[in-house]
Amino acid sequence: MSHQLRLTDFKDDAPSEATPQRSEASLGSVKLRSYQEEAYHAWLKGMRGVIVAPTGTGKTVIASYAIKTSGLPTLVIVPTERILKTWVSALARFGMRATAFYGREKDLSPLTVSTYNSVVRHPEIVSHFKLIVLDEVHHAGADVFSKVLSFLDGKAVMALTATLWRSDGKHAVITAKLPLVYVLEFKTALEHGYVSQVDIVPVPAPLTSKEREMYHEIEEKIRKVRMELEDAEALSLPSVAKLDKMLKILLNRRRQLLSKIPSKRAKVLEIVRSVEDDRILVFSESIESVEELKKYLIENGVTAETYHSQKPEVVRDAIFAGWGRTFRVLLAVRALDEGVDVPEVKTGIIIASGKETRQLVQRLGRLIRPVQGKRARVYVVYAEGTYEFEIFLKLRGILRGWVKTY
Repeated sequence: MSHQLRLTDFKDDAPSEATPQRSEASLGSVKLRSYQEEAYHAWLKGMRGVIVAPTGTGKTVIASYAIKTSGLPTLVIVPTERILKTWVSALARFGMRATAFYGREKDLSPLTVSTYNSVVRHPEIVSHFKLIVLDEVHHAGADVFSKVLSFLDGKAVMALTATLWRSDGKHAVITAKLPLVYVLEFKTALEHGYVSQVDIVPVPAPLTSKEREMYHEIEEKIRKVRMELEDAEALSLPSVAKLDKMLKILLNRRRQLLSKIPSKRAKVLEIVRSVEDDRILVFSESIESVEELKKYLIENGVTAETYHSQKPEVVRDAIFAGWGRTFRVLLAVRALDEGVDVPEVKTGIIIASGKETRQLVQRLGRLIRPVQGKRARVYVVYAEGTYEFEIFLKLRGILRGWVKTY
């Protein structure tokens, strides 16, 4: 489809500076809570900056309020097609009609939602807008998406994330362009009831002697590569790059191994049978592991479906729509880690995960969206005697404010 750029739709008389038309903490159907108002006014001082707040605390509401009050042509940039659709729906609830600009649809209007990929490929569209909203802005630290930051000179920019901090240190790329203007910490959000309370429950799963042998073999290889990297000053850059790649492969192999151990499947079945929820969300790290677990659950009388990148978006949409009606357990591989609003879900099960703060915060975020009387529970099914127990410890640390997310 060719670009449907309707220039006549853009306001010729839009103000050249992002001066709010109204300053009260509500406009139409967009209403701000006290902390959202604090975040908005902190951003308003310079009209450029990053707002960090846990998933479920309404960062979309803050941005929608800014869009309405400014009256400026606005481009919202998001990481995925599913999040794009979520934004279009959210803006509609606030009385604002947004068009979409991404792979299958390229329709520009004064309020447009696009993806980081699409903006990198079509940077010229940014020139039509005066306010830019960067959702899940931690993605802009990645090499390919950091190009988006260079398109923002002279624009008002509101950047949103639940966790800005990146283990690779590239959050500094973002803060070099956009200052951190407001932080609502996880612990504070819990203490004030801005998100649902959540319990983290460790569930050990035993390894067989063969599984433990395979695990220790991989662990030994990881240890050796890390030791070589510690001596990186004596190595050439190509050698360091080769070791980095090898380490990533080994870490992934370790996750894949532990995600598929049979004892975890039995533990998941036990948990599912112990709760009465219509919707249960299971997180893993490999497509093979969730497909095997789905088969196991169905064989044991539990309705389940998988959600991952190998399924077309239209299929994933249908699966998501059927969750809680035609099946109970949704098994996801990263595709639901961020940007999906499922406030009714209060039971999550992690059978495999990285230890990166961002991923764990995002996975917690799927369960803590506030609903009256809701108390969420996240079961961490970990391979006994392995590094996976650290996932439980880190999740607990995030909730208690011991782990920095910005």
